[in-house]
Amino acid sequence: MSEQPTLPADDKIIPALVHHFTPESSGASVSDRPQLIELLRKLPSLSTGDQVDLVTVKLKRHNPGASFTREDLALLHFVDDATTQVLHQTDLDFKIEAYIRDLAPLIAAELLEKGLQRGTEASDVYSLVDLLIRECIGWSEDLGFLGQQFIEKINVPMSALAAGRLSAGQCIKELKQFFKKEEPQNRKREQRLCDRELKVLAGMKANYFSTELINREMTGKKLPLFIIFMLQGPWFEFLQQVYVHYGENSKQWQNVGKMTEALVWSLQPAKDRAKQANVMKSLPARVRDLCADSPFDTEQVINSLDDLETEYEAIRAGQPSDPCDFELLESSKAMANALQSASSEAVKAVSKTPVGQWFLYDDPAEPDEKVARIMLILNWEETEQLLLTNQNRRKVVHMSYSEMANHLASGVLKKLNPRRSAAETFRNHLFTVLKAVSDQNKKEKQIAEREQRRAVSTRYTAQRKEDLERQLQLLEKRAEQKKQRAMVLRHKAQKKQQAARATVESLRQDAWVKLPVMEGTLTPCKLVAIIPGNDTYIFANRAGLKVAEYTGSQLTHMIVTENSEIPDTGVEFENALAAVVSGLREDRNKSYEELTGDRS
Repeated sequence: MSEQPTLPADDKIIPALVHHFTPESSGASVSDRPQLIELLRKLPSLSTGDQVDLVTVKLKRHNPGASFTREDLALLHFVDDATTQVLHQTDLDFKIEAYIRDLAPLIAAELLEKGLQRGTEASDVYSLVDLLIRECIGWSEDLGFLGQQFIEKINVPMSALAAGRLSAGQCIKELKQFFKKEEPQNRKREQRLCDRELKVLAGMKANYFSTELINREMTGKKLPLFIIFMLQGPWFEFLQQVYVHYGENSKQWQNVGKMTEALVWSLQPAKDRAKQANVMKSLPARVRDLCADSPFDTEQVINSLDDLETEYEAIRAGQPSDPCDFELLESSKAMANALQSASSEAVKAVSKTPVGQWFLYDDPAEPDEKVARIMLILNWEETEQLLLTNQNRRKVVHMSYSEMANHLASGVLKKLNPRRSAAETFRNHLFTVLKAVSDQNKKEKQIAEREQRRAVSTRYTAQRKEDLERQLQLLEKRAEQKKQRAMVLRHKAQKKQQAARATVESLRQDAWVKLPVMEGTLTPCKLVAIIPGNDTYIFANRAGLKVAEYTGSQLTHMIVTENSEIPDTGVEFENALAAVVSGLREDRNKSYEELTGDRS
């Protein structure tokens, strides 16, 4: 990659910025630069609530009487434009975008103090932008208690920075300490998910391909009752075990496929009786040999061979069993969709996706507009399967290479990790602006007539103003849409919390609850006592020994984070849950204002 050319001096850049951003002329009273820098450093603390306004908009709101030079205003417009470029590299939650926009005034202050050459080089404030994007890229309003805890930890140093109690460097230090503390827990959760879901992924695919194999061979065939039981029972389970342990491309899987074909064929009325006799003689022995070398329990399939050999004896005696009608095994539609074809180039590109890559899942075709930020934690190349999780490392999404390739092509999935750092983006955008101005100047110089040249310049300036106004309108519209989505997600999270609390309050003595008594495992526990005075729930194991004690709020949190299950609670819970579900269905048809109470 070629190095970027050196930036020209500020006295060359600033006129270009004025020409490009065409700021309005200031009034008679113009604030000096030190006063502007002071105002910029105060802006983050003056912002109330989450907002993603531009620096220029914030200045007008909080300092309506102040006016500035066109040169300084052009620089502020550039900061707003470059910050937008940083945010366009990814898709952050509204609250995280608000943090980044709150850092823009500090970047502007640095550019005014240091100049554009030094001010677009790496610094603490740019590093803070990169850190927030990297660590908060997966956060959203619907992550429940853990998500709220996370953002509260972020808010403490960010608020101190806005108030001037911390420098950008000190803020980075505090945030890094928090992220460092979180990292081992996240890695532990990811590993636990991978260990558990690897078995699930393998099982899902094994079930699908075993079903397809058996259905393909049984379709249109005449088979006796006990052979149908064998094929759709022990033999089906045997096929799945072979697939899980050896894989789709293994010699063993190819062998059981041929055995399944031979087994069904050998039971049909045969024209080649010699070949049929040979198959009936050799097939049971081949199955037993494969079972003998298998690293899993094969007792059931070996026992089922008795039914097969009994039918073979009947065929040899000229008295085959009567055929029976049967239904094919039900195939997984989800797995069929996951294995839908995609171009080999797209699949190859997906196979190289690194662990840690974040994606935004947003499918407008789904009725509930399911939106989620998910991160790849496992790329299982042997089975072409991907495992993704959310910021909390709780929920899991399975996806095949083909499915991801199709989602990326359709725009349902979008990569979130930025390609460039904040400092690189600012510097890159500055070169883009300078090139645009240079191209326009060259175009004007080629025009001989002075009046015509002036007309071209006037049209360019007018067009730039229109473009900037249109960009501002689009930014405001996008910000409002993001805010509305964030509030709706927050509302859904609150509803989920209410549902979990209703669940806990509905618990009665003798209810069974699955709890994380042992690491990584949910153990069925019986609620043996409820102490209303301190809102405590006491649980025992099947032997009657006390194993856990939780408050109502702790149980609520565990249900929200899916770290517990309640399989048996009684009629009271069913009624409470039904009420909450009905409320969520009613909310589906409500407007943003009705859901959030926002009438602004």
